[in-house]
Amino acid sequence: MYEGRKRTFKECEYFTVITACKDYQVVRSIMVKCFLKVGKPAEYEWAEVMQRWIAPNGKHVTFARLRQTMGTMYYDLWLFYTPLELRRENYKYNLIYSATICPFMTVTHELRKRGFKRYFYGQSPLNFFHVLLTNSRIETLLKTGQTKLLKYFIEHPHDNIEDYWQSIRICLRNGYKVHDATIWRDYIDALKYLGKDIRNMKYVCPQNLYHEHDKACKKVIEKELEKEIRENTPKFLSKEQCYLLSKGRFFGLSFSDGLIRVKVIESVKEMILEGKAMHHCVGNYYTREDSLILSATINGKRIETVEVSLSQMKVLQCRGVCNSNTEYHDRIISLVESNAELIRKRMSA
Repeated sequence: MYEGRKRTFKECEYFTVITACKDYQVVRSIMVKCFLKVGKPAEYEWAEVMQRWIAPNGKHVTFARLRQTMGTMYYDLWLFYTPLELRRENYKYNLIYSATICPFMTVTHELRKRGFKRYFYGQSPLNFFHVLLTNSRIETLLKTGQTKLLKYFIEHPHDNIEDYWQSIRICLRNGYKVHDATIWRDYIDALKYLGKDIRNMKYVCPQNLYHEHDKACKKVIEKELEKEIRENTPKFLSKEQCYLLSKGRFFGLSFSDGLIRVKVIESVKEMILEGKAMHHCVGNYYTREDSLILSATINGKRIETVEVSLSQMKVLQCRGVCNSNTEYHDRIISLVESNAELIRKRMSA
C-alpha cells in the first residue's frame, strides 16, 4: 500500500504503430499521458504526434505537430492543438522512438520482398526500413539469417560492409553463421594485417572463432611490438602523432566510482600494450576515428577495456582478458555511460 507523501503522478510514454498507405510505409508515433491521483481511477490522454512516410526508394518525410522549443530543455513538449503537417527534417524527430510496437502492422510489398518479417533487431523502424530499402547487402544478410552481422553493420556505419563482403560471401556459401559479429570483424581485420587469404574458408569460417581470433590478434600485437616499438620507426612515430591529433583532446580524462577507475588510453604504444596484457585485439584500434578507447582498472590492475562510440556516445564493447566479462562488467559500462557528458564536453572544447 502506498504510504508516501506524493498524491498525484503524471507519466508520458510512446508507442509505435506500423502501417502502410499504397506504396508508402508509415511509422506513426503515439504519445500517451497518464494522470494518477491517490484514491481516484487513472485518467489517460493520447495523441498521434508524428508520422514518418517512407518511399520505396528509402527516402522519407515527416508529418508532426508543433513543439514548444523556447525556454525549455525538453524536445517533445508537443502542442496537441496543432495539426499534423509536413515539417522540415530535424534530428530530434529521430529521438522520438519507442520499442513498444503495436503487434498489428501492415507492411508494403517492397519491404516484404526484401525479407522483412516483423523483427527490427533493436533498430528503430525508420532506420531499419531505410537501410533495408537502400542497401542490398543488408537485404542479403536478412534473407540468409546473418542477423548478428546485419545488426552490427547497421549500428556501425563507419565500418564499410564492402570491405568484408568477400569474407561474408564465403560464410554464406558454406552455411557458416556468425554469432559474434564484433569478434568476427576484428578477426578478419587481423587476417588482413597478417596477409592471410580472407576468401579461404579455413580462415574465414573457424570452428572456434574466439580461439582463432585471440591467436591472430596475438600475432598482430607481437608483430607491431617487435617492428615498431622496439625500433621506434618513423612510421610508428607518425602513428603516435596521428593518434595525438585525433584523440589528444581526451587525454587526461578519467573518472572513478571509488573502486573502479576508468581512464583514456593516451598513446598507440599504451594501446598495443593494453591489447597484449589483456590478450585481445584492442592493440590495433588506434585508427578508429569514431572510437575512444579507455582502460578500466582496480588498484592499477587492468580488468576490462572499453570502446565508446563518439557519434552515438555509448559503449560499443567492454572486454576483459581474452574477451571475457569480469564480475565488474555491468558496473564498468554503467560508470562510463554515466560520465558520457565528460566525454561530450571534451569533444566540443
